[in-house]
Amino acid sequence: MTKAIRCMSVLTALFTLCLQLSAQSPTSDSLPDSPGRLAQTSANSSGRPAGSTYQFPSGRRQFGNYVFSVLGPPGIISAAIGAEFDQRKPEPDEWDSGAGGYGERFGSRYGMRLVSQSTAYTLGAALHEDVTYHRCECKGFVHRTTHAFTSTVTARTRSGGTRLSVPLIVSPYVGSFTAVYGWYPDHYGASDAARLGSTSVLFRGVGNLVGEFLAPAR
Repeated sequence: MTKAIRCMSVLTALFTLCLQLSAQSPTSDSLPDSPGRLAQTSANSSGRPAGSTYQFPSGRRQFGNYVFSVLGPPGIISAAIGAEFDQRKPEPDEWDSGAGGYGERFGSRYGMRLVSQSTAYTLGAALHEDVTYHRCECKGFVHRTTHAFTSTVTARTRSGGTRLSVPLIVSPYVGSFTAVYGWYPDHYGASDAARLGSTSVLFRGVGNLVGEFLAPAR
């Protein structure tokens, strides 16, 4: 019960911080140019790079993107890889190292993914941000790789520009804190949740790289 109360307190604090930061979140005009924008030197009055084909998604499209991110290959594969990563450590070490333990770890990672993506898409909709990853409208390995990693913390806006995204920044930690205070063993605490959240950010960057160079376009 105590862990549940602490979990709710942490989540409340994170959402409060999110609302405070959202009012201060800079737009693309105040951010350094992204690789995609560097590749195209002019922009129209809306802030969208010249020649961009980007269109801000409808609510129905955003919901479809959310469902795909959770129930589609990205959700299943990321949970499977995360579970294998935890199995080798092992973490938590209270869970066995056999098939049963892997199942628990897969369920744990999938639960973190569900909470994280639900947070990102819900807050993204509230703040009018498109938190889905989009391939770079640029050329060159370095530019595209940079775009993949910067997109872990940036989102597209209705104008087609890019800005620092509070939903994308906080959502991995909402997922990790929920896991630690929801179903992890009692000796896990805030530092472990922060570590797991940071690992999730790294996994997102790797996933973006796969989406940029390998995954088929949707």
